Amino acid sequence: MTPASPARLRLRDARRWSGAVALTATCALVAAACGPPPSLGGTSAQSTAKTTAKSLPACPLAALAKTPGKVAVSLWYGGLGGATQATMEDMAKRFNASQSKVVVTANNEGASYDEVLRKYKGAAATPGQLPGVIYLEDTALGEMVDRGQVLPAESCMRAEHFDLNQILPGARASFSVNGVLWPGYINVSTPMIYINKVHFKKAGLDPEKPPRTLEEIYQDAKIIKAKGVASKPFVLSLKRWFFETWLGGIDEPLVNNGNGHLKPPTKAIFNTPDARKLLEFFVKMNREGLLNVFPNTPGKINHYLALISNPPESSMLIETSAAATTIKAALGGGITAKNGGLDLGVGGLDTKNLVPGGGALPGIRAPGKIHPSGGAFYILNTSSPATQAASWKFLQFMLRPDNAKRWYLVGSYQPILRATANEPDVQTFWQTDVAGVLLKPAYQQFVGADPKQPQPLIGPSQDFTPIIEKMLDSVLLSGADPANALARAQADATKLLQDYNGGH
Repeated sequence: MTPASPARLRLRDARRWSGAVALTATCALVAAACGPPPSLGGTSAQSTAKTTAKSLPACPLAALAKTPGKVAVSLWYGGLGGATQATMEDMAKRFNASQSKVVVTANNEGASYDEVLRKYKGAAATPGQLPGVIYLEDTALGEMVDRGQVLPAESCMRAEHFDLNQILPGARASFSVNGVLWPGYINVSTPMIYINKVHFKKAGLDPEKPPRTLEEIYQDAKIIKAKGVASKPFVLSLKRWFFETWLGGIDEPLVNNGNGHLKPPTKAIFNTPDARKLLEFFVKMNREGLLNVFPNTPGKINHYLALISNPPESSMLIETSAAATTIKAALGGGITAKNGGLDLGVGGLDTKNLVPGGGALPGIRAPGKIHPSGGAFYILNTSSPATQAASWKFLQFMLRPDNAKRWYLVGSYQPILRATANEPDVQTFWQTDVAGVLLKPAYQQFVGADPKQPQPLIGPSQDFTPIIEKMLDSVLLSGADPANALARAQADATKLLQDYNGGH
């Protein structure tokens, strides 16, 4: 595919939103006119939108020491399960045991990031209902800055003389606005390919060489199907994340204004020849019986359990690097077809014939072209100064190298600190643990992520995502024409952006 020629995306210390327009009580997907959300109890949205490294608000560290007794911090999280959820809860318990001043309570608020964000929006007008810390998907960054209810964690990092250069540059860039790092800790995940090595060997393919491009996926899938190894060799979950990452890998943004990093985006610009070719490629695979298509359903894991279905259904999957612990659990019998949400009839899961392999995300032209994604922990400025300082202390605890390593070894989230990879047990993990062997190529592509090409920064991202995914569903589940579907989605997304920004 030949890319368009937009300027390479750059994170600049440029002006973010210049102001805010009142938010209507509800905002429909595209029809309702809704501007950027106002501040609802924290610092003004206008002041946080203009925050730069030279104008950081103060981190109220002294308030914690001046407050008698213990300070309670509520943490809202969601979208975690299995080993990742256990890691989250254990992190809070170990922090509480490590000191006597702050008590963190970790509250699971939903099966998906979206559920947590919706709950936050519902409570935002009454700050007393909000937690001290909230864990949200990477795509929520723009809106959280716009709302004016976040204390940028960089304020506390600088106050405590934490060296921000410890954080890998790709992660820092993807979670910064105007050069300011907003979350206090980041659970980084990246899309990658998983394969069933048993299937590759049966098909006469090299099980140690996962495909590196989409064209190689197509060629391997044809061989696997022709050999009768799997009926629909390649699994594709219809997520915006994968669509934007593949286009980003050839320097094609979703929105204008440097993918939203130079100033607020006013237009969607993803209806390009390369985007049409990408959709047409998957239409071709689907037509030839090579594609196993799943809609993006939060909380469901049936799309990657298809790799161990009986009879064999699929052999390759694009999914998050954080899925490595789920695959490990499936191998150990910790996940069944029933609790995985997969209707496999009498066959069930065939873990005896799974030897999992992993590789960098196959790209349109080259592998590993990703931007760090995942989840982020924000300190809300709607609580008391003492609670804000206590919230930082918890995030500071997670920033310790041993805890960043724990998030990786147990929770499958990529370690954001530079030094982690050199730890002996991480090196051993990569060589001997099922999850570690899968995660090593994902870590390598994370380290190689270009900080000049961070993720899209879109304020109304929660409403932007369904537009993209509805378009993908229409093409690959309902047979819509790719060109027409892209044109409709781009028009709807542009209207959403213009409504969000008050029409300018």
